[in-house]
Formats: sequence, structure tokens, C-alpha cells
Amino acid sequence: MWLFRLAQTSQVSLTYRSLHQINRLIWLTGYLVGLSVFANPLLAQPNIEVRIDLSTPNQTELLKELRANLSIAHLNNDAYPAQTNFLFGRGESELLNTLKTQGYYQAKIQSELERLDKVTRARFNIELGSPVKIRQLELQIKGPGSDLRVWRQYRQFDLRLKTGQVFKHQNYSDTLRDLTNLALDQGYMDADFELHVFRVYPHQNAVDIQIHLNTATSYQFGEVNFIGNQALNDDFLAKFVEFRPGDSYQRDALADLQKSLIDSGYFGLVRIEPQFANQQDGAIPIQIEVEDNLRHRYNVGGGFGSDTGARIIFGFENRLVNQQGHNYQVESVIGERAQSFDISYRLPGQRPSKQNWNIGLGWEATQSSSLKRSRTALTPEYVYQIDRYWRLNPFVSAETETYRYQDQQDETSQTLLSGVNLQKRKLNDEAYPSSGYRLDIGARTALKQVLSDTEFQQLELGLRGVISPIEFWRFHARARMVVTEASESETLPATYRYLLGGESLRGYGFESIGIETDAGLVGAKNMMLGGIETDYRFSKYLGMAVFSDAGQVFNDQPNEFKVGAGFGLRGFTPVGTAKLDIAWPISEDQQNWRLHFSIGLDL
Repeated sequence: MWLFRLAQTSQVSLTYRSLHQINRLIWLTGYLVGLSVFANPLLAQPNIEVRIDLSTPNQTELLKELRANLSIAHLNNDAYPAQTNFLFGRGESELLNTLKTQGYYQAKIQSELERLDKVTRARFNIELGSPVKIRQLELQIKGPGSDLRVWRQYRQFDLRLKTGQVFKHQNYSDTLRDLTNLALDQGYMDADFELHVFRVYPHQNAVDIQIHLNTATSYQFGEVNFIGNQALNDDFLAKFVEFRPGDSYQRDALADLQKSLIDSGYFGLVRIEPQFANQQDGAIPIQIEVEDNLRHRYNVGGGFGSDTGARIIFGFENRLVNQQGHNYQVESVIGERAQSFDISYRLPGQRPSKQNWNIGLGWEATQSSSLKRSRTALTPEYVYQIDRYWRLNPFVSAETETYRYQDQQDETSQTLLSGVNLQKRKLNDEAYPSSGYRLDIGARTALKQVLSDTEFQQLELGLRGVISPIEFWRFHARARMVVTEASESETLPATYRYLLGGESLRGYGFESIGIETDAGLVGAKNMMLGGIETDYRFSKYLGMAVFSDAGQVFNDQPNEFKVGAGFGLRGFTPVGTAKLDIAWPISEDQQNWRLHFSIGLDL
């Protein structure tokens, strides 16, 4: 009993002393921490400066890569010297590893860490040596898909590895990724590398690369099943699918199908899911989940253009008239100097993603100091999207037009036009293209024998392009020409005679450039117009531009071209570029400036 009590008393005493010591230790620690914070704050610690010097100058990208992978370069100050010493010690190995990825396998580094009162300097002097270059490149595609054209195209135009080129690890990794993606895109989802290896010979400055890809057997499309559709006929919906069961599986075909379904306007949601787990004998079923869009859409808005003034816009669309996908839309504009009303009924073709028939009925009117006109047109047309870039549009248009040039008498014309428009459009971004072009070709004819008061043929060519040599700095060029074949006795409708000025030729008044006659200014049968422009985007929404336009209208031979030039402010929006320009007619004696405003897509 006594022993038990002694032990119990001793245990209690030990616990009390331990707690007392712990309390003193906590207090002392807090005091030291507080002293370090208030007496020597982190901001008072020496800053760290890291300097990397290369034996070869003008290696901006390499320096950026080296600094990004150097741990000590991300320290702000030398608050913890032990940590700084540790990271400095790792610095040489980090730099050597980065240099190897850029092809420098024989680099030598001299490093130095210097501590001063206010700064700690870490220096790395690097002797790069000669980079290793690709000596041999063996790229083999094996298996059933080895003869596909995509491999030849990739070798010719897109291969990142070339003999004689400095070897970079990233190019090697990207090549493996490219080959894998190409195989997947073509339906070879079991494709695998039998061999992929590179051997470096630093003392010979050489790298030998071997890449062997076996495509294995391709997969095919299986049955396509739509779910969620309630409004459209199943047979009509199936017309959107351009591939058939048994066709080689291609991811691009599914991407095109999804885009076509979304662009049709019938659906608010489109989700395509290949059922890989349910494939049988290489056939992959495709499940497409769709969600019906709202049937009706309204559009009310306003706008302003320096040529046409303020305007109010109203639109209405019925996306789904019946289960065969018919739809129509109504658009109207009420403006100071321009008014219009259009109704268009659309009938999908046999391939609704590429073909449709339109029947349009429209009225439009414009008023300028030179010309007042109104036109009514009934236009059946066929639209065929040949491929991703080309579109063909044959049409017939029955038109009645009333017009008056300046102080002349009203004239009325009736014309039955037939023609075709061809367009090619290729760009890298819809709202802000930095590379791309648009080509428009149009031909139209009217014959007196076929419900027309006049007879003529016209050819219209238009080209617009954008390039960007430096990010956010673009160059634009545009050209347009209209040539008309008609006898001198023929009087063309005002719509097919041309006036320039305003947004078409900045620096001149709207429709102020035409043919001077004894009766006043009239439109010409032929027209040539061009312009160059450069803009720089200095923020997400704003930029500046300078430009020059030139053009002329003529009946026989062009006279001296009218030239305008100026500068402006650019606003970048999801629906295109807004332009506010100040321009001068520099080919005129009196050079009064004019203000021009417009908004729309660049291409």
C-alpha cells in the first residue's frame, strides 16, 4: 500500500513539473517569434537576385525557360538562409536538366552565392557548348492503317522532328501525341507504339530517333440513336448524319455532326456519346442526346451607322413550323435613311446540314443626297455548303424598283434576274480573326425577253484578308470590282449602278461619288474599290487603327481614283469590330474631315 502511494505521489509531482516546463517553453517561443516579427520583419531581409549568363547571346526564350525551372528564382528574399542554400545547391542540376530538354547536353555551369547587407545574389554562368542535332529519324507506321493519306500529309507538312534540327524534348513528346491523335481521329483506337526511343550521343552532337507505330485494326461507326427529340420527325433528323454504319470511325465526323445540329437552331443542347463499352466486332454505337430549343425567338434592338443614321431593329423567328424542319424569320429595320422588311421561308434539303431552299420576299429603301430608291424583290434560292469553306448559291430574283437621282424624275424598272454566288471563307476566329480571308464571286444576268425592262450582265469580285505578324497587331486588305456588260441605250436599275462614299470609301460623303451628267450625279455601271488598314489591340476591348481607301466608278474607263485616309478607334465585341473613324479626302483640294461609324465582322 505504501509503495503504491509513493508511486502515485511521484507521478503527480512529475506531471506538474512537466506542465510547468512546457508552459515556460511556450512562453519563450512566443517571445522569440514576436521579437523576430517586430524587430526583424521579413521585409527587412535581403532580397534575392538571380542572374543567369549564357555564353551565346540573344537566347531570350532559353533564358525564360531556364528561369522558369529554377527554384531559387522564385524566392523573393533571403528570410531563411538554410532554404536559400538548399535551393541554390539544387540550381545546377535544375539548369542542366532544363538545358538537356533544349538540346544542350554538354553545358558547364559555374555558380556563386554572395550575401551582402541588403541583397543576396545567386549567379549562374553557363557555357552552353554545341547542341545535339537529329542525325537519324526513323518513323514507321505499321498495320492496316499505314496507307492512309493523313500519315503522308503529316510527314510532309506537320512533322515536328527533322534531320539536322536541334533536338528538343518537347518536339519529341509532341510528335508522339500528334501520331496518337491522328490514329484516334481515323478510328484506330488500339494503335500503340511498338518502339519509341531517342539515343543521345553528346560527344558526337547527335541524336538518333526511332518511332514505330502500329495502327492495329480500325473501328467503325455502329447504329446512331437519337434520344430526347420530341419535335422533329425521326427520318428528318437522321438526314443530319453524314456517315453510315460500317464507315470508318472518325472523330472529325462526330464534331461536324454536332456543329451541324447546333447550327440548325432546332436544339438547345446536343451531346454526342460514342458507346465504346458496347462495341461489337469493332462497331461503336453512337448515342446523340438532344434537347429541343424554344420554338420562337424575338429580337429587338437599335443601332447607328454614319451612312444610314439611327435605326430600330425588330426580328422574329419560328424555328420549327413542322416536323420536317421548315422555319421562317422576319426582319425589319426602321432607320433615318434606310428602311427594310424581309421575310424568308426555309425548307431543308436532302442533306439539311449542307443544303436548303429559301424563298424570300423583301422590301428595302434608302435615302441619300444623291439617290432615293425603294425596291421589292421575290427571291427563290438554293444554298449548298460544298465543304467547310466553300458555299454555292444559285438564285432567281423578280424585282421592282423605283428610284430618283437628285432632282431628276422618278423612274421605275422591272427586272427578272438569274445568277449565282460563290463564296470561300477561311479564318481562325469569327469575332477577332488574326489570319484568314474571304472570297466572293457573283454573276447575274437580266434579259428583256424574260420579264425585264433592261438587259445586262454583271460580274462581281470581292476579296478581304487579314494577317497578324505580331500578336494583337493586324493588317487588313480589301478589294472589290464590278464589271457590267450592257449597251449604252440600256438603263440599269439603281441597285445595279454604283455610287461610292461613306463607309465604302471613307473621307467622302455617303453616295457622293458617281458619274457627273448634265442632269446631275448618277450611278455608274462599273466600280473598283480597295483599301488597306492596320490596327493594334492595346486592351481586351479597345484598339487603334490607321487606314487608306481608294476607289472610282465609271462607265467606260476609270478616271483618277478618289483616295481617302485617316485613323480611328476600334472596339472589339463578340459580334465583330466597332469602328469609329476620322477620315480626309486626300485627293481633293478641300480636305474637310468626316466621321464614320460601323460595326460588323472583319471577314
